[in-house]
Amino acid sequence: MACNLGNLIKKSVVSLDSDTDIQTAAAYMTEREVGSLAVTENGEVIGLFTERDLLTRVVGAGKNPDALKLGDVCTRNLISVSSDSSCAYAIKLMRRNRCRRLLVYRNDMLQGLIGMPEVAHALADHSSAKNILVNVVGGITLVVVLAVIGMLISHILDMMQLADRTLK
Repeated sequence: MACNLGNLIKKSVVSLDSDTDIQTAAAYMTEREVGSLAVTENGEVIGLFTERDLLTRVVGAGKNPDALKLGDVCTRNLISVSSDSSCAYAIKLMRRNRCRRLLVYRNDMLQGLIGMPEVAHALADHSSAKNILVNVVGGITLVVVLAVIGMLISHILDMMQLADRTLK
């Protein structure tokens, strides 16, 4: 079975409203043990806030996390993909757009958020299953070849005697 993004979505997207302050958002992310969350306005996703955003746009920039809102520092140029897309397509899309996460939609409904590590692991698992099949077929072929060679070696004396009689 092909690697499909819809099969990788395991949990719902963690989200907060765009007017939530950064300190509250960071505590919420820690409590939920997530590295990113969707930023919403009026129930619609308008951005994504990640640990990287926290480091580069807040802490690294020397800004006060209590004074900033998620809407001020979230990433807004979001890339989305259909839930029936392949994992290979998702990786190409992430590379082309230089992003690590994609919003996954089915029709117009947000299904989840998928990150590069999850897609890479799924592709590796999918390749591993193919490799097992190739190894089994290769192993059977090797056993057959060795059996034929063994059979030929066991009859070498008979073949030499036949050749000797034929040449006389």
